[in-house]
Amino acid sequence: MMEAFVFGRAGLREMDRRAEEEFGLPILVLMENAGRAVAEEVRRMVQSHPGFTNRVLVLVGSGNNGGDGLVAARWLHNWGVNVSVLLMAEREKYKGAAGVQLGIVEKMKLPVERWEGNLGSGVIVDAIFGTGLARPVEGLAAEVIRAANEAGRPIVAVDIPSGLDADTGEALGVAIRATETVSFCGLKRVFLQVRAEGFIGRVLVAEIGVPRELLVALADR
Repeated sequence: MMEAFVFGRAGLREMDRRAEEEFGLPILVLMENAGRAVAEEVRRMVQSHPGFTNRVLVLVGSGNNGGDGLVAARWLHNWGVNVSVLLMAEREKYKGAAGVQLGIVEKMKLPVERWEGNLGSGVIVDAIFGTGLARPVEGLAAEVIRAANEAGRPIVAVDIPSGLDADTGEALGVAIRATETVSFCGLKRVFLQVRAEGFIGRVLVAEIGVPRELLVALADR
């Protein structure tokens, strides 16, 4: 059984850097493992609730959290789920690992939608913002988060509900109210805050291949 590691924003920021620099473990490998873990939970949710349509919409930001969501979209597509992607930024903003993942999704010809004020039906995957967010949510992201919360549909958050401060649990203007949150490597400090209870839903912890040495070194004491 996985130990109950707890991480704050600073430790999480170091994790990706040290995994690559000290262990030679590329972010793309961790992203693949993270995205597949999310996809497996979404597939389980779709299969175990006959009332859900076989449709999934992935809300994708331009950072690594969005890259995780794009990986999840690929796996769901491969498993026969009717999945589409809604980009939360202009195409040129997707760079680095997230840009690589978007390029794969485009070559696979998965549907990439434009925001037209309606999120459709089915399960929503929240991959807009990750644990690094430290500013109020504005613009398109705020509009889509409000729409997702009002849609009355299951929402699976990738690592942390978008819009929550990873340390304090404060909603940075507006935040996703998730049905489930798939958290990578361990719990996030935010999950222990009473103020976050209405946002995180059921929390599942997924191992994504980060060396145990890093988990021990970077977890909260």
